[in-house]
Amino acid sequence: MSLKEDLLSAVIELDEDRSYDLVKKMLDKQTDPKEIIEILRRAVEIIGEKFNKKEYFLTELVMAGEIFQQAAKILEPALKKGEEGEKSRGIVVMGTVQGDVHDIGKNIFVTLLRSAGYEVHDLGVDVLPEKFIEKVKETHANVVGYSGLLTVALDAMKETTQALINEGLRDKVKIIIGGFPVDEMWMKEAMADAFTDNAFEGVKIVNNWLKEGT
Repeated sequence: MSLKEDLLSAVIELDEDRSYDLVKKMLDKQTDPKEIIEILRRAVEIIGEKFNKKEYFLTELVMAGEIFQQAAKILEPALKKGEEGEKSRGIVVMGTVQGDVHDIGKNIFVTLLRSAGYEVHDLGVDVLPEKFIEKVKETHANVVGYSGLLTVALDAMKETTQALINEGLRDKVKIIIGGFPVDEMWMKEAMADAFTDNAFEGVKIVNNWLKEGT
Protein backbone atom coordinates (compact mmCIF):
# COMPACT_ATOMS: atom_id res chain seq x y z
CA MET A 1 0.00 0.00 0.00
CA SER A 2 1.37 3.44 -0.93
CA LEU A 3 1.66 6.24 1.62
CA LYS A 4 -1.26 8.02 -0.07
CA GLU A 5 -3.49 4.96 0.19
CA ASP A 6 -2.32 4.35 3.74
CA LEU A 7 -3.19 7.93 4.75
CA LEU A 8 -6.64 7.69 3.19
CA SER A 9 -7.25 4.44 5.05
CA ALA A 10 -5.90 5.78 8.36
CA VAL A 11 -8.20 8.80 8.34
CA ILE A 12 -11.26 6.77 7.33
CA GLU A 13 -10.46 4.37 10.17
CA LEU A 14 -10.11 7.42 12.47
CA ASP A 15 -6.60 6.38 13.50
CA GLU A 16 -5.24 9.72 14.70
CA ASP A 17 -1.63 8.83 15.49
CA ARG A 18 -1.15 6.90 12.25
CA SER A 19 -2.73 9.71 10.25
CA TYR A 20 -0.40 12.36 11.69
CA ASP A 21 2.68 10.14 11.30
CA LEU A 22 1.82 9.53 7.64
CA VAL A 23 1.32 13.24 6.98
CA LYS A 24 4.78 13.92 8.42
CA LYS A 25 6.33 11.09 6.38
CA MET A 26 4.79 12.42 3.18
CA LEU A 27 6.12 15.90 3.91
CA ASP A 28 9.57 14.43 4.53
CA LYS A 29 9.33 12.82 1.09
CA GLN A 30 8.57 16.25 -0.44
CA THR A 31 4.94 15.40 -1.29
CA ASP A 32 3.03 18.52 -2.34
CA PRO A 33 1.10 19.62 0.77
CA LYS A 34 -1.92 20.47 -1.39
CA GLU A 35 -1.93 16.87 -2.58
CA ILE A 36 -1.99 15.73 1.05
CA ILE A 37 -4.88 18.12 1.78
CA GLU A 38 -6.75 16.56 -1.16
CA ILE A 39 -6.29 13.08 0.36
CA LEU A 40 -7.57 14.36 3.72
CA ARG A 41 -10.48 16.04 1.95
CA ARG A 42 -11.41 12.80 0.19
CA ALA A 43 -11.19 10.84 3.45
CA VAL A 44 -13.52 13.26 5.25
CA GLU A 45 -15.87 13.16 2.27
CA ILE A 46 -16.03 9.34 2.51
CA ILE A 47 -16.68 9.60 6.25
CA GLY A 48 -19.50 12.04 5.49
CA GLU A 49 -20.98 9.51 3.08
CA LYS A 50 -20.77 6.84 5.78
CA PHE A 51 -22.49 9.23 8.19
CA ASN A 52 -25.32 9.78 5.72
CA LYS A 53 -25.71 6.00 5.40
CA LYS A 54 -25.73 5.73 9.22
CA GLU A 55 -22.56 3.63 9.12
CA TYR A 56 -20.84 6.33 11.18
CA PHE A 57 -22.36 8.59 13.81
CA LEU A 58 -21.86 12.17 15.01
CA THR A 59 -18.96 11.19 17.28
CA GLU A 60 -17.05 9.79 14.29
CA LEU A 61 -17.89 12.88 12.24
CA VAL A 62 -16.50 15.14 14.98
CA MET A 63 -13.36 13.01 15.25
CA ALA A 64 -12.86 13.17 11.48
CA GLY A 65 -13.05 16.95 11.65
CA GLU A 66 -10.49 16.98 14.44
CA ILE A 67 -8.08 14.75 12.49
CA PHE A 68 -8.43 17.00 9.45
CA GLN A 69 -7.75 20.15 11.48
CA GLN A 70 -4.74 18.73 13.33
CA ALA A 71 -3.26 17.33 10.11
CA ALA A 72 -3.79 20.72 8.47
CA LYS A 73 -1.82 22.35 11.30
CA ILE A 74 1.09 20.02 10.55
CA LEU A 75 0.84 21.04 6.88
CA GLU A 76 0.41 24.76 7.54
CA PRO A 77 4.11 25.79 7.37
CA ALA A 78 4.56 23.92 4.07
CA LEU A 79 1.34 25.37 2.65
CA LYS A 80 2.41 28.91 3.59
CA LYS A 81 5.87 28.35 2.12
CA GLY A 82 4.30 27.25 -1.15
CA GLU A 83 2.14 30.37 -1.23
CA GLU A 84 5.01 32.82 -0.72
CA GLY A 85 5.14 35.21 -3.62
CA GLU A 86 1.76 34.04 -4.92
CA LYS A 87 -0.98 36.59 -5.29
CA SER A 88 -4.04 35.91 -3.13
CA ARG A 89 -7.02 34.66 -5.11
CA GLY A 90 -9.34 36.77 -2.95
CA ILE A 91 -10.21 37.79 0.59
CA VAL A 92 -12.77 35.93 2.71
CA VAL A 93 -14.13 36.90 6.12
CA MET A 94 -15.55 33.89 7.94
CA GLY A 95 -17.20 33.26 11.29
CA THR A 96 -19.80 31.30 13.24
CA VAL A 97 -22.58 33.81 13.87
CA GLN A 98 -23.75 35.22 17.19
CA GLY A 99 -25.40 32.69 19.48
CA ASP A 100 -23.67 29.64 18.00
CA VAL A 101 -20.32 28.09 18.93
CA HIS A 102 -20.07 25.16 16.51
CA ASP A 103 -16.97 25.35 14.34
CA ILE A 104 -16.01 21.96 12.85
CA GLY A 105 -17.37 22.69 9.38
CA LYS A 106 -16.15 26.29 9.53
CA ASN A 107 -12.62 25.24 10.41
CA ILE A 108 -12.48 22.73 7.57
CA PHE A 109 -13.82 25.37 5.16
CA VAL A 110 -11.21 27.89 6.32
CA THR A 111 -8.38 25.37 5.90
CA LEU A 112 -9.56 24.39 2.41
CA LEU A 113 -9.87 28.03 1.35
CA ARG A 114 -6.37 28.84 2.59
CA SER A 115 -4.91 25.81 0.83
CA ALA A 116 -6.66 27.00 -2.34
CA GLY A 117 -4.82 30.33 -2.16
CA TYR A 118 -7.32 32.61 -0.43
CA GLU A 119 -6.59 35.11 2.31
CA VAL A 120 -9.02 34.09 5.06
CA HIS A 121 -9.84 36.03 8.20
CA ASP A 122 -11.46 33.63 10.67
CA LEU A 123 -13.38 35.55 13.34
CA GLY A 124 -14.09 32.43 15.41
CA VAL A 125 -17.44 31.63 17.01
CA ASP A 126 -20.36 33.60 18.48
CA VAL A 127 -19.43 36.55 16.26
CA LEU A 128 -21.41 39.79 16.55
CA PRO A 129 -22.57 41.49 13.33
CA GLU A 130 -20.37 44.47 14.18
CA LYS A 131 -17.28 42.25 14.11
CA PHE A 132 -18.10 41.10 10.58
CA ILE A 133 -18.61 44.74 9.52
CA GLU A 134 -15.34 45.84 11.11
CA LYS A 135 -13.32 43.09 9.39
CA VAL A 136 -14.97 43.59 5.97
CA LYS A 137 -14.10 47.30 6.12
CA GLU A 138 -10.55 46.57 7.27
CA THR A 139 -9.77 43.90 4.67
CA HIS A 140 -11.95 44.98 1.70
CA ALA A 141 -13.18 41.39 1.59
CA ASN A 142 -14.67 39.82 -1.54
CA VAL A 143 -16.65 37.14 0.29
CA VAL A 144 -18.31 36.82 3.70
CA GLY A 145 -19.11 33.40 5.14
CA TYR A 146 -21.57 32.71 7.95
CA SER A 147 -21.54 29.36 9.70
CA GLY A 148 -24.20 28.04 12.06
CA LEU A 149 -25.61 24.76 13.32
CA LEU A 150 -28.41 25.94 15.59
CA THR A 151 -31.74 27.34 14.38
CA VAL A 152 -31.04 30.52 16.35
CA ALA A 153 -28.22 31.15 13.86
CA LEU A 154 -30.70 32.12 11.13
CA ASP A 155 -31.73 35.30 12.95
CA ALA A 156 -28.08 36.20 13.51
CA MET A 157 -27.33 35.64 9.81
CA LYS A 158 -30.20 37.97 8.83
CA GLU A 159 -29.00 40.59 11.31
CA THR A 160 -25.46 40.40 9.97
CA THR A 161 -26.58 40.88 6.37
CA GLN A 162 -28.81 43.76 7.42
CA ALA A 163 -25.80 45.34 9.11
CA LEU A 164 -23.86 45.02 5.84
CA ILE A 165 -26.76 46.70 4.02
CA ASN A 166 -26.90 49.51 6.57
CA GLU A 167 -23.18 50.15 6.12
CA GLY A 168 -23.43 50.15 2.31
CA LEU A 169 -21.27 47.02 2.05
CA ARG A 170 -23.74 44.40 0.88
CA ASP A 171 -23.26 45.05 -2.84
CA LYS A 172 -19.49 44.81 -2.44
CA VAL A 173 -19.39 41.23 -1.17
CA LYS A 174 -20.77 37.79 -1.94
CA ILE A 175 -22.30 35.97 1.04
CA ILE A 176 -22.19 32.22 1.54
CA ILE A 177 -23.85 30.46 4.47
CA GLY A 178 -23.02 27.00 5.75
CA GLY A 179 -24.04 24.51 8.38
CA PHE A 180 -26.10 21.39 8.81
CA PRO A 181 -29.60 22.98 8.70
CA VAL A 182 -29.03 25.50 5.90
CA ASP A 183 -31.13 25.29 2.77
CA GLU A 184 -32.53 27.58 0.09
CA MET A 185 -35.06 29.04 2.53
CA TRP A 186 -32.27 29.94 4.95
CA MET A 187 -30.28 31.48 2.10
CA LYS A 188 -33.21 33.70 1.09
CA GLU A 189 -34.03 34.66 4.68
CA ALA A 190 -30.38 35.50 5.35
CA MET A 191 -30.22 37.51 2.09
CA ALA A 192 -27.18 35.45 1.05
CA ASP A 193 -25.94 34.46 -2.42
CA ALA A 194 -25.29 30.77 -1.83
CA PHE A 195 -25.63 28.02 0.75
CA THR A 196 -23.97 24.67 1.37
CA ASP A 197 -23.65 22.03 4.07
CA ASN A 198 -20.41 20.80 2.52
CA ALA A 199 -17.14 22.71 2.98
CA PHE A 200 -15.66 21.27 -0.22
CA GLU A 201 -18.63 22.43 -2.29
CA GLY A 202 -18.29 25.81 -0.61
CA VAL A 203 -14.77 26.21 -1.99
CA LYS A 204 -16.05 25.45 -5.49
CA ILE A 205 -18.69 28.16 -5.10
CA VAL A 206 -16.08 30.72 -4.00
CA ASN A 207 -13.81 29.66 -6.88
CA ASN A 208 -16.61 30.33 -9.36
CA TRP A 209 -17.27 33.75 -7.83
CA LEU A 210 -13.64 34.83 -7.82
CA LYS A 211 -12.31 33.57 -11.12
CA GLU A 212 -9.64 35.81 -12.56
CA GLY A 213 -11.10 38.93 -14.09
CA THR A 214 -14.52 38.54 -12.49
